[in-house]
This record gives sequence, structure tokens and C-alpha cells, in this order.
Amino acid sequence: MRALKLVLLILALVPVTWLSAPNPPRPRDPAIQLVDLMPSLQGSLPQMGALRLAGAWQIVGQHRRLGTLSGLAQTSSGFVAVGDRGNVLWFTRPDRPGPWLARFDRLIRLDWRKHRFPTDAEAVAVDPASGDLTVAYEDLPGLEVYSHDLVRRRSIPLPVLAEWPDNQGPEAKARLADGRTLIVGETYSGWLDRTRHPGLIFRAAPQPYEEPARFELVMPPGYRPCELAQMPDGRLLVLGRHFGLTGFRSVIAAFTPQQLRPGAKVTPHVIARIDDPRIRDNYEGMTVTREADGSQVVWLVSDSNEMVWAQRTLLLKLRIGPEAR
Repeated sequence: MRALKLVLLILALVPVTWLSAPNPPRPRDPAIQLVDLMPSLQGSLPQMGALRLAGAWQIVGQHRRLGTLSGLAQTSSGFVAVGDRGNVLWFTRPDRPGPWLARFDRLIRLDWRKHRFPTDAEAVAVDPASGDLTVAYEDLPGLEVYSHDLVRRRSIPLPVLAEWPDNQGPEAKARLADGRTLIVGETYSGWLDRTRHPGLIFRAAPQPYEEPARFELVMPPGYRPCELAQMPDGRLLVLGRHFGLTGFRSVIAAFTPQQLRPGAKVTPHVIARIDDPRIRDNYEGMTVTREADGSQVVWLVSDSNEMVWAQRTLLLKLRIGPEAR
């Protein structure tokens, strides 16, 4: 893996240009289905703290790689999720009238085992103006930007990411309303303290070879950060996950942009926990929407790791209550 990481670092340091690739968009896939789980939960909804469950669905389909979703972002027509094997899923909001539409695609059409290109996408952001996708990969010292139709790709080399160990790279990423970009690693900042995780603050959208400011994100004991999202009211949310003998647990914690300063140790406060066995899973993707009534909603998607016998691909809609302030 060290040799692979060196090769990836060298490849990431090439000039930043668009690369064309034969990647035509695929049509809607009727084999991907949505199962509404709320009827089975009515009368005894899971208790999560300051968040209230407003929707729960299971995404099922024939694609083996469909169950590896790790990053979630909003698009002009709904959501997009990226996964661990180079896959991408476009889908409409399931809480809106009309049929639910979903389309499965690939970010990279190469044979990743042969060409050694990383496919373990962990976070995605969508440019609201162009629709381009910026993707962070687990073992890549940089970011990849894809055109909205996935036909073109360009690289943003960030050698700073090579400092993080293999398989513990950039798990969480967010572009803030003030223009800054945050990236947080799954790795630990120190050998003894298993709560502190390294974070990077970029002045705007990351630029090639940029050296960002640094901070530390302090997570609840046993939890690692796996996604960041900013709420419409400005607060930041971090999604944390824990895996133990009894399965996965998740927390959602909040902090303010004012806490983000070079050298700061940011300790968010937990506003919700997901430990009800009926809906808990390996949640890795998160985004936040403002609803027509002014309320704020957190969306989560889980990564089933292709373990369909033990895990599911779940999509949750969580309404934020006033007690979260």
C-alpha cells in the first residue's frame, strides 16, 4: 500500500487538466427499488434526541456495488451518492409526489484493479452553478472533479493528504457558506488519544498544492468522523460512527464556524444518537436541506459494504427540532 500511495502521489502531481473519458450517462434503472420502512415503525418511532425520524427507506437493486454508498450531496433534481467501488447513484427525493427515480452509474470506467486507480470515494460535493462533482478518495493525495455528465475529469493535487495513513484518509468534507472548505481525516491525531482527528481548513475551494490551516476535531469516545454538512442556519454537523460487537452506532454532533481557527481543538456537542436496532447501520453520507416550511432536515445514507446478509442501504430523513439549538 505504501508503494501504491507513492504512485498515486506522483500521478496526482501532474498538471491540472480536464481528461475526457467515454462515460455516457445511463438511463433510469427500473431494477433499483425503494422500500418504505415507516409503516413498520409507526407507533414506536426511534428516539434519537434533538432529531425526529420523518422518513426511512431501504434502497435495493441488482447491482452488487449499489450497497457501498459513502458520500451524499444535493443536486438540482434530488441527491447523488458516491461509493467505495467507483459507483455513483443519482436519485430523486423519496418524500416528494410522483414516482421515485434512480440511476446507477460509474465515476471511473477503468478496471481499477488493473490500472490501480482509487475508487474508494468517501465524500462528494456538487457545485450549484455547474453541477460538477468534487470527490474525495480514501487513498488519493488530492481531489477529483467530474463534469456534471461524468464525461470529463480533472485532478486537484493536495500532497498534504498523503500525510494520512492508508485507509484512514479524508472521510468528511464540506464547503462552508463563508467560502472555506473543510476536510477531516478518519485517522487519529495522536497515538494515545483516540478522540482527536486531524482537520484541514482551506481558504476557499482547494487549489492545487495548497497548504491549508490545520485544526483538530474531538469526537465522542469510540466514534470516528465520516461526514460533515452545514445547516442553513450556519451551524456545522459532523456524523460519527462506531462499530462494536453489537454492530454500528451513529452520532450527530454540532459546532459553529466561529470555532474553526488555525490550531483550534473543536469539540462538537452531540444532538442525536442512532442506536435503535431497527434503523441503525453504517451511515457514512449526510446532507442538510431547508424545507418549504422553513424547517431543517438531515438526510443520511448508509454503506452496506456489499454485506447484504448483514447490512442494508438505508436512507433516513431526520427533522431537526428546536431543542437542537
